[in-house]
Amino acid sequence: MKYQHNTAANRHLTQSGSAQSGYTLIELMIAVAIIGILAAIAIPSYNQHIAKTQQSACLSEAKSYSNYIYYLLNDQDDNTVATAPTPSACVSITDATGWTLATQQKVIALAKPPSNARIECDIPNGTPCVILP
Repeated sequence: MKYQHNTAANRHLTQSGSAQSGYTLIELMIAVAIIGILAAIAIPSYNQHIAKTQQSACLSEAKSYSNYIYYLLNDQDDNTVATAPTPSACVSITDATGWTLATQQKVIALAKPPSNARIECDIPNGTPCVILP
């Protein structure tokens, strides 16, 4: 074994002669701070994306149900009966069961939080669906 002086340059060596490895506390704190900054930027953007996606999914569901009701009201068979909606992407959709051409109205759907968008499909005027704030 080679004799080594105990100088400042050699203090990081152990008795077996191998160097200790690892990160200093300041390096770990800098890494945690960078991750925190990235998370602070990414989380609001992610939440906006989720809200927009839920709004689009509810819009699609409301359009589908409105088109179904529009078709049933305007077909030539008087025996067709509309079924109640089964919302999955929306909190609620207006139930059109029992509507006739004389009693038809707008179909209104509410998107799930955090979007909470209100969607109206105007069946008497041909089912154009719009998202209201």
